[in-house]
Amino acid sequence: MSSNKNLIRDKNLQTLKVYLFQKGQALKAEMAKDTGLSVVTINALVKELLAQNIFTEGEMVQPPLGRPAINYYFNYDQSHFLLLSIQQEQVAGQRKLIFDGRVVNLKGTQKMQKRLDFTPFSLENFTSIIQQYLQAAEEFTIEKIGLSLPGKIYQGKILSSWETLFDGWEPATALKKITGIPLVMQNDAHLLTVGYAKKHQLATVESIVGIYYPENSMPGITIYDKGALIEGGHNLAGEAKYLPHLIDGSIPTSPAELLANLAQILAIYNAVIAPDTFIISAESVQVQAVQEMIAASDILSKQMNQPAYLFDENFQQSLTVGLLWLVTLETIYHF
Repeated sequence: MSSNKNLIRDKNLQTLKVYLFQKGQALKAEMAKDTGLSVVTINALVKELLAQNIFTEGEMVQPPLGRPAINYYFNYDQSHFLLLSIQQEQVAGQRKLIFDGRVVNLKGTQKMQKRLDFTPFSLENFTSIIQQYLQAAEEFTIEKIGLSLPGKIYQGKILSSWETLFDGWEPATALKKITGIPLVMQNDAHLLTVGYAKKHQLATVESIVGIYYPENSMPGITIYDKGALIEGGHNLAGEAKYLPHLIDGSIPTSPAELLANLAQILAIYNAVIAPDTFIISAESVQVQAVQEMIAASDILSKQMNQPAYLFDENFQQSLTVGLLWLVTLETIYHF
């Protein structure tokens, strides 16, 4: 009997935590009305959540009916995440890698942001840079580190990375030498696609192909079907640089060459996956140029599947949303 009571209590706790996480603030009467829990149950749960610092007590407010009551808030600052992305930059005509690091709370509110040069390029410097971020974020309780990188990850090892520079690295293993904070990693194109889909509330019943085509680089492809990533064998599903027209090719040196590659990619994935939507992130070419290329494509016009084409024009925002999704996957606050 006590086991059943505990299960019911835990379920009620989760219901109330998720409710206030999504709403932000509420009176006890509102909690009871919106969750269907009794006032007695709400009183007991709120007391427990206040003691755990998950809820905080606010000001007295006057509801439309009845006596003044206390407003309760969800404490989004009870823990924080370090969101890191390794990105390509053009400096004086040269390509280089940099770290973009952001500390956010449970709601995704940014508390700190810092960009660092990834020079020299080595696994040792990789851990050193993360240590610098952790030292700069000492005032925050970092619950988890999320990392976006230009490569595919399989069983903790990086495969098929940017110019093969990361191939064979095991970042989580290396990071354990300096911190016990868990590290979760994911491919940058995957996180962009998921982040854009969540930011724009695309239906989880949709089939989506995301294409990330940075300047002077090979494209990244994501297959995101009904709210789940399709990874394939060794998590290499969709890896664009192994497509027949790209496997022996070179990095595009002009917008026209990039558009030609993109046209073939769209035609291939439209035939093989037949997605409801393509999400395209390619900041080095104009959206209008991509739209004109799609409209002029003889192949796309002949294909039965006619998807929607969406354009991600805010790379960093989508990536940050994707990283927040990554680090909150296993928490009840995931949204």
